[in-house]
Amino acid sequence: MSASEWDPGLSGSERAELLKIARDTLVWCTAERDERFDFAEYKLSARLCEKYATFVTLHQAGDLRGCIGSLEPVAELYRSVHDNTINAALRDFRFQPVSCNEVESIHIALSILSPFEAIAGPDEFVPGKHGIVMEKGMHRAVFLPEVATEQGWTREDTLTHLSSKAGLRPDAWQEGCRFMVFQSYKLDE
Repeated sequence: MSASEWDPGLSGSERAELLKIARDTLVWCTAERDERFDFAEYKLSARLCEKYATFVTLHQAGDLRGCIGSLEPVAELYRSVHDNTINAALRDFRFQPVSCNEVESIHIALSILSPFEAIAGPDEFVPGKHGIVMEKGMHRAVFLPEVATEQGWTREDTLTHLSSKAGLRPDAWQEGCRFMVFQSYKLDE
């Protein structure tokens, strides 16, 4: 359930509602419908209306099929999940858009992010506990907390891959970078 000890305090019904919104959004956005998505059928508690940064990750047969999120809490939690489900399904530049024929084979995971905390250097990053954002000049990249664990990466491995993801040399993390860490609360279907 959780990649770390941080917990946004969602009830079981609130967690289920977020996963339902994500699944229904995936079905809706791949069906090329003209009507707007209707939130009227969902129980949107006060907690689901608080602003959080989220990521939505789509897998198909165990392989990544899309992953997009927001690093800032710019939308209500339910809306952030909805928007990032659409983005992960249709706008992840690494993949073709998800088609309606694929929807049933897609597994959805949601990550709700804690507030970010600046750290003095990469030695304060704890793989598996922290997600990490690295910035150097105009370059920026992020990994969710579970990425290092899923890939079996050490701190150095994670930072090397993060540098490459940012479009920098693999060893760029060793000098002149700014780092922030966060934790996430993960929900899986």
